[in-house]
Amino acid sequence: MSRYQKVFLILLLVPAVAMASTFGSRSLLHVQTASTLNSGTLDFRYNLNFFSKIGDYLGQNKPANFSAVNWWDVQSNALLTYGFAEHFDGTLMNRVYQDRNAVGGEYNSPEDIFIDLKAASFGLSNNRFNYGIMTSLRIPTGKTYNYAFEPYTAGAFEYGFMGLFSFYNDPYLHDRSFSLHFNLGWYNHNDAGKVLYTNKAGFEYKADGNATEMQYGIGFQYPTELFDLNLELWGNSFIHAPDSMAYSRENYAYITPSIRFKPRQWMSFDLGLDLRVSSNDNTTSKLLPDPTQSLQLPNYPSWKVNLGVNFTLMPITQRNAPGGKADVRNKVDFYENLLRERQRTRSIEDELRRLKKEREQAEKELEELRQMLEEQGK
Repeated sequence: MSRYQKVFLILLLVPAVAMASTFGSRSLLHVQTASTLNSGTLDFRYNLNFFSKIGDYLGQNKPANFSAVNWWDVQSNALLTYGFAEHFDGTLMNRVYQDRNAVGGEYNSPEDIFIDLKAASFGLSNNRFNYGIMTSLRIPTGKTYNYAFEPYTAGAFEYGFMGLFSFYNDPYLHDRSFSLHFNLGWYNHNDAGKVLYTNKAGFEYKADGNATEMQYGIGFQYPTELFDLNLELWGNSFIHAPDSMAYSRENYAYITPSIRFKPRQWMSFDLGLDLRVSSNDNTTSKLLPDPTQSLQLPNYPSWKVNLGVNFTLMPITQRNAPGGKADVRNKVDFYENLLRERQRTRSIEDELRRLKKEREQAEKELEELRQMLEEQGK
């Protein structure tokens, strides 16, 4: 067994962060690919997502002094990803800002730290299939937790693991043709005993067990010279649901169409839209203050806009130097064009040979016919 295979088996036993919390390494907006950064490569990414809705009153007996409220959910993240060895990279992410329009204007800035380790780019079938695993840890550093609209968190050290699998139509240069990606993982919120809510009398409601869930994701990517067109289906399914005094204790599923604009080899921009396809059920206890109980608001956002920018910081010489990724791609395209032209030339030559044989056959038949006519004339 090789050194890389041994490390990979060890990483299978190490937990990873939830899919909904990871954006590092090579990925679409939510679905991870089974590929890692090249050794020595350093990427920086920053993304922002937001949801907004007018919260109107539910029911017939609207208070006389009631006015609709504009509710929002805003989140931003900053990431650094480094390829520290072949098949391995690591991501450090900080949730820079998290605001759910909470009562009293509370928000987290900064919020939590995420550390992701990814072992991937292991190839099958001449590198047409890739597989790997991502391992991570969520370190709580925010002020408030157990909030509405966002996936559940109680402010504990959360962990899990995510298996990765990718299919690339072009086994040599993966970003020259379409690809399919599949994620499946297990996640532990590690929240047993965490205080979920404290009422006005000072009584603390604590989680009575660890909430665990399964995460999944399927992604399709179609790259062009300037754009990547992406489509993702992703979500979660609780194995052990959070306590009834928790927000966001229901399963969810989203479809995300997105586009990635690549004006430079070392720079790209993301624009995507999350569309919820799961139901809007709410099973949170009525004892927990919940704006969705009196206002016309979704339990999970029905939509979310995603914006992002990505930079390759190292190696700088990779951007334009001969032998870089863009240079390799241009050379492959050049030789493929030569091969197509050669094949087209061969096809033309074959057609000319066929026409020549048909002409020779026709001349032979004409000669035989001429001889027959001469014999009949005698």
